[in-house]
Amino acid sequence: MRYSIVAVLFTVQVALAQSQNAPAGSDPALDKMVATGKSPQELAKYVFDTHGCKSCHTIGRDGKLGYTDKGKERAQNFEGCIKMLTAMTVIVQTPEDKRTAQQRSKAARFEEFGCTSCHKLTPGAMALTEMGAKLSHLHLGCVEVEKLTSTKAKN
Repeated sequence: MRYSIVAVLFTVQVALAQSQNAPAGSDPALDKMVATGKSPQELAKYVFDTHGCKSCHTIGRDGKLGYTDKGKERAQNFEGCIKMLTAMTVIVQTPEDKRTAQQRSKAARFEEFGCTSCHKLTPGAMALTEMGAKLSHLHLGCVEVEKLTSTKAKN
């Protein structure tokens, strides 16, 4: 069964790579991890470590997410990653030249926080980058990465 899952994931990756609409942004290391059957926890940890999450968050011994010094500073008056994503789906509907200072600031933070590794801001819509599409197909979106990295893996 494990080989069937790997075969399906590989097929999804090939289809995504061949799609004319798939934006650039592949991660060969992640592709290799998927092909070799790494667990969702291992994949989530890799994403956490390499795609901007750990610049603001820490993973405690008890598995709970905490903040780095940089994260503590940035967390002031910040509503959180998921709320930021939700806000950006609204903000992206407004042309850049008509956005408020607060909307422009939030869009800049969205990019600064590394969200654009997976989420592509296009005029009038939010889309996924190639990386985001792969992670979505692997059920490793923002919420899932947070959940998988903040719970202790069972041995």
